[in-house]
Amino acid sequence: MKIIIFLIVFLGISNNCLGKEFTSKFNFKFNLSDDYQIINSLTLYDVYKQSHKDPFKQKQIDRFKQILKKKDIELLYNFKQSPFNNISILVFESNYKVNKKKVLGQCKKILKNSVKYGGKKVDLIDCRMHSDPKFADWSMYRENESSFFDNELTQQIIFQYKKKEYVITVACVEKCNLMKNDLFRLVETIRF
Repeated sequence: MKIIIFLIVFLGISNNCLGKEFTSKFNFKFNLSDDYQIINSLTLYDVYKQSHKDPFKQKQIDRFKQILKKKDIELLYNFKQSPFNNISILVFESNYKVNKKKVLGQCKKILKNSVKYGGKKVDLIDCRMHSDPKFADWSMYRENESSFFDNELTQQIIFQYKKKEYVITVACVEKCNLMKNDLFRLVETIRF
C-alpha cells in the first residue's frame, strides 16, 4: 500500500514538473506543455494564413493579427490541441483591490464592457477569487461565453502584483476543460 501511495505522489509531482519553461515578454517565467508556442510576431500570421484555407481559420488568424497590431499582447497556441484555442497575456499599470465582497461586481463590470464592445449579451458562468499565483495581492477567476464570437468560451484569471494588473485569458471553441487546466497551470507556475 505504501508503494502505491508513493507512486501516486511521485507521478503527481513529476507530472507537475513536466513541461517547457517559457519566458514572457512581460518579464516572468511559467511552465506549460511543450506543444505550446508563444506568438508575438505578426509575420507568423501570414505564414499560418497561407497554410490554412478554411474560412473560419482564416477569420481567426485575421482576428488575432488585428489584436496584435492594437495591443501589447502575447498569444500562446497549442496547435496539436486545437487550431482555434489560445491563451493571451496582457499587462496594465493599475492598482486597485478585489476581495470576496467585490469580486462579483468586478466580474459584472468586465462583462458589461465585453458586451458593450462585442455586441452579444452573455451571462457569467463562474466568478470567484482564485488562489494562484500565491504571491499576488489578489487573484480572481471569471468565465463566460464570448460576447464577440459564437460558440467561444472566455476563461480568465486576473491578478494584481506590484501595481500591475495581469490578465491571462483563454479563448476556446473546443476542449475548454483542457484549456482551463492549462490556464490554471500557467498561473500556478508564474515566477518573477
